[in-house]
Amino acid sequence: MYARLRFLKVANVVLYLGPLSAGMAGLGWGMVAPFVSVFVLWLMTVRPEQWPTSAAEWRTGRAIGAALTQILSQVLLVTVLLGLGRGFVGLAGLELALNPLVPLCVSIAGIFLSRIVWDARDAAAAGVFLDEDAEAAGGSYAEAKALAAIVPLLTLAEDVDGAKLRERLEDVLSGPGAAHRLAALASALTNSERGHAALRRATIIWATEPEIVAPGRVPNALSVAFDLSDGNADLLRLFLPRALALVAAFPDRASGLPSPQTLRQAAETVLEAGPDSDVPRYMWVDLSDGLVALARSVETAMAKSGTSDPDARADTRRGAPSPV
Repeated sequence: MYARLRFLKVANVVLYLGPLSAGMAGLGWGMVAPFVSVFVLWLMTVRPEQWPTSAAEWRTGRAIGAALTQILSQVLLVTVLLGLGRGFVGLAGLELALNPLVPLCVSIAGIFLSRIVWDARDAAAAGVFLDEDAEAAGGSYAEAKALAAIVPLLTLAEDVDGAKLRERLEDVLSGPGAAHRLAALASALTNSERGHAALRRATIIWATEPEIVAPGRVPNALSVAFDLSDGNADLLRLFLPRALALVAAFPDRASGLPSPQTLRQAAETVLEAGPDSDVPRYMWVDLSDGLVALARSVETAMAKSGTSDPDARADTRRGAPSPV
């Protein structure tokens, strides 16, 4: 995705070359309107989240004002580029003769190149944005898309067939944007009044599968699995051996877990018997020992990978997933 972002910058240069070359050819200010139309089309292509998406939205004053602001900014940009082109030719004492269609075709080619290398909605789903403004506009889209994707999982019956549940879960959490959908699912499960016991177990199992953890495409997977199991004896018994095995097999993915300090704090917390008061104390002691062992494994793995002062690193629990 970031390689495409770099190619997009090259496509932007091609777009700007149009009015710049038009100015160098001495073409008049009558070229402003055609170039502004091309530049607005380019904005709609690379930043669709900043434009109204329905006829009803276009009729609102806010949408019209935002659109006019975008258009006026492109008028200014095109005017500056035309002026720069004229200035370059004047300073160099050169003459450049071009058919007016040539600069326009150059800018239009920039739009096609941008569309080939950049899909704004897929990028937003993966958490990659062009700038802070695009992140503010596209973040809500990515969140809404993630929430819409997980709703069918939350409406499944508690006694749903295990194989069917795993199949549905894998369908939802596969492909680009899986980190956002997993984070949305974890948040929903944490705040839900329903137990969703089967869905919690299935999510922890999915998030701790080697084929999910090893490629690192869902960097928040292990952290989410820990969050869902924290404080629940049955889920911790499911999570801990899987996490220990993953850290041993893929030490470079240990940073996806909470910090050793957080794991040790969790170990101290479970000794207070946690929310499941009917669980025997010896079981909580075993779980506490398991959390301490996991903290040591994370420390060892991070030390081997060259990470210094692991306890000082930012806690990854319940944090936003890193862009992929």
